[in-house]
Amino acid sequence: MNKNQQRIAKEEADKLMAIPGNVRGAVILADLEYARRKGGIEVIKKIKERLKELGYPVDVEEIKPMEKYPEALSVLIILLVKEVLNLTDEEIFEMGGAAIKLSPFIKILTKYFVSAKRIFEESPKYWEKYFDFGKMEPIEFNGKEGYTILRVIGYKFHPIICIYHKGYFTQVARIATGKKVIKIEETKCVYRGDPYHEYFVSWK
Repeated sequence: MNKNQQRIAKEEADKLMAIPGNVRGAVILADLEYARRKGGIEVIKKIKERLKELGYPVDVEEIKPMEKYPEALSVLIILLVKEVLNLTDEEIFEMGGAAIKLSPFIKILTKYFVSAKRIFEESPKYWEKYFDFGKMEPIEFNGKEGYTILRVIGYKFHPIICIYHKGYFTQVARIATGKKVIKIEETKCVYRGDPYHEYFVSWK
């Protein structure tokens, strides 16, 4: 770890873990798989050690895809992956995109929906399937101009997820549209005083 990068403190972990809301284990497993591919099995061991040090001795290798776990734990694991691997913001963005490739959502995209418009219209159902709090709203889709606007409501855990979600939605757009050049901007953010997160995604 870069000596300029601070380790996650017990107080920070406790504050995070107090936030309610659950997620399916598949989401956590995708992030752990990214970490394993990036740094090997030793990274997983270090994450387990750090969780124990912080007071949350979770055996991440026993996480089940469809069982529910605290979303706070999911976010804490992302923070620990960043800490252990000394990830940059660009790599957190990459991690968010990798979650799509490594999660069941990719199977849903390719199996059931044939158009980008349909995929974005169905995004709230995906959110409800994997999260028991908050919601995702597809505000606008313009296939002719090549853009969509997505809104995430009722989600506030840590600013790192803003970067992670940008990577995630970029990869969704890439798969949905078949376009390689995707641009994304978080036009609204709860950490800037807005009531929700809003993403403007464009492609060409």
